[in-house]
Amino acid sequence: MRKGFIFNQNKCVACNACRAACILENGWEVSPRVVYTYNNEIDTSLPVVNLSLACNHCEKPVCLEGCPSCSYFRDEAAGAIVINDKNCIGCKYCKWNCPYDAPKLDNNKKIIGKCNLCYTGFSEGRVPACTNACPTGALGFGDLTINTADNIPSWFPEKLINPALIFNGQHNISPVKIIPENNFEKDIISQQDEPHFKSSLYSLLIFTFLSTLSVAYLVSSYIKGINPNFYLFLTIIVSAAISSLFHLGKVTRAWRAVLNIKSSPLSLEIVSFILYSLVSITAVYSEIPALMIISSIAGLLFLLSIDNVYNYAEKPKHSGFVSGQTFISSLLIIAFLSGSLIPFIFIAILKIFLSERKALNIRRGDLFTVLRIIRIAFLVISGAALVYYRSLTNFITVLFLTGELIDRMIFYIDFDQLNIKSSIIRHIISLKNEKERS
Repeated sequence: MRKGFIFNQNKCVACNACRAACILENGWEVSPRVVYTYNNEIDTSLPVVNLSLACNHCEKPVCLEGCPSCSYFRDEAAGAIVINDKNCIGCKYCKWNCPYDAPKLDNNKKIIGKCNLCYTGFSEGRVPACTNACPTGALGFGDLTINTADNIPSWFPEKLINPALIFNGQHNISPVKIIPENNFEKDIISQQDEPHFKSSLYSLLIFTFLSTLSVAYLVSSYIKGINPNFYLFLTIIVSAAISSLFHLGKVTRAWRAVLNIKSSPLSLEIVSFILYSLVSITAVYSEIPALMIISSIAGLLFLLSIDNVYNYAEKPKHSGFVSGQTFISSLLIIAFLSGSLIPFIFIAILKIFLSERKALNIRRGDLFTVLRIIRIAFLVISGAALVYYRSLTNFITVLFLTGELIDRMIFYIDFDQLNIKSSIIRHIISLKNEKERS
């Protein structure tokens, strides 16, 4: 029978003994287990409701499947999902994919630390240290006798991965305010749901934008019947490759990123980039038309693989195309650089529609609003110049590409993978809105 965590929030007093035991048992420099505390409307007459959460060692772990470096493995005896820190490249893709915020980045070692279920003690009959230390019996470990999917709160995120966790006692109390009781790490729930751009994403912004630009430059040059400037094209490709390395915690292990092409979208993206780069650089240097066609197709497929990296992290709530995706952006840039007026107008309208549709359903904030206005203004101005003058000046080209760069930044601001923190926040906002309407 499958084993897992059994949690009774009515017994949890947020003493953090489970967190302390976890850290001491494994010598962690991060805290794999987090205790969230919330109270309905912060009413002192109501009980405080706590949630102790770590890795749920899912039946279909997205951390394991998505890891590009094959750093995760399943210990069959314990049913634990374990990470080998000697293989971890610190790409943080598992953090994106896990809906329970289980993988934690060790800022000192630049790798991921995660609950391993204290699996090495299972052969001796020991249970996880966190459950052994719980003084109230709120957190236990044992046979999961019921279907976990039927036993979790409605706001608890699920990616059809079947977590090894069941809730005992009442778990449908609606939280309206989250009060973090965790001072161990800075990455805790924020009461503000203001959109922002994380500084850790700058390298990915540069990589994805330069990759999009390189493909668009290659394809538009072929459409116009000219060969791209070799040194300019090479500079774009090399700059994209270098920028991608800054997102890794362990650059010297970057070669491991191609090891899980079978199931990891990130591995597939990296392999696609390598193949596209080799073929396209050869094509531009040799000026062989057949190679130009092959490299153009390879480039567009590579951009689809980039988009799939983010679609995979947002599952199952991802809802198709959005404005800032690399594939759509490349088509617009191709149309602009090649002077293809009708395709440009069509794709520009499509991107504006997708942007506005997305804006109606996401969090709003000053930064997001300002960027959207600037981005649309740049697109309209550069589009008008293309329509009326049918020729591109350097200024208009720079203006247009700046708009596309802003559009990609908006994509990252809005990028919202399924996560326990954002799930609770969305639930809080939903409850507040319902209360206001009533």
